[in-house]
Amino acid sequence: MTPHRRTLPILILALAGLSAAAGAKAAVFAVIRSSDNEVVVLDPAAIETVAGGVRRAWNVSIQKNLGAGGPQQPGYVRTLNEYNCVERRMRWKSLAIYSRFGAQILKKDNPDTSWNPADGNAEAEAGVRVVCDGVGGGAVVSAPSVSKLVIGLMQTWDEAAPLPPQQPVEMLPAPSKGKKKPAQKTSGPAKAPAKKKP
Repeated sequence: MTPHRRTLPILILALAGLSAAAGAKAAVFAVIRSSDNEVVVLDPAAIETVAGGVRRAWNVSIQKNLGAGGPQQPGYVRTLNEYNCVERRMRWKSLAIYSRFGAQILKKDNPDTSWNPADGNAEAEAGVRVVCDGVGGGAVVSAPSVSKLVIGLMQTWDEAAPLPPQQPVEMLPAPSKGKKKPAQKTSGPAKAPAKKKP
């Protein structure tokens, strides 16, 4: 079973439980890329057409680890893409990176306005199929909202992550059972100074 095929059933089961528990009307998200460490989804219901017939859509990349190496730091990247459906091209307009708790880490607008061909880029091709052709061409997931989808997937990764190795515990030395030190003698409470007579 390939990594994509292993991750998707886990994601679908986790989100099915999340949708059922929430009891809310669920949205359907197209999965445009999936691996053991990342799932990229696009909401077909949020596609909009702008000037010149260009279409815009947000995709969300939920990542097991935002950094390279080090301890697992889950988070997500929200990217606004534009699609030229006639020429089968796309470009990203802006992106924002968020921690697992929703704190924005980075926001960047793309100064490059050139279009890139979708051919040869599996994620771009899948995005064009969803945005321009109205077909998923792959897997879909259902969740009450994109935030619930992000949280559900991160919880699934948390549950699958092994616990750190148990650390040895050293006992503190027992207090010594020797003689107690005698208490120091004091002169008693302080006396008020005597008043001077005039």
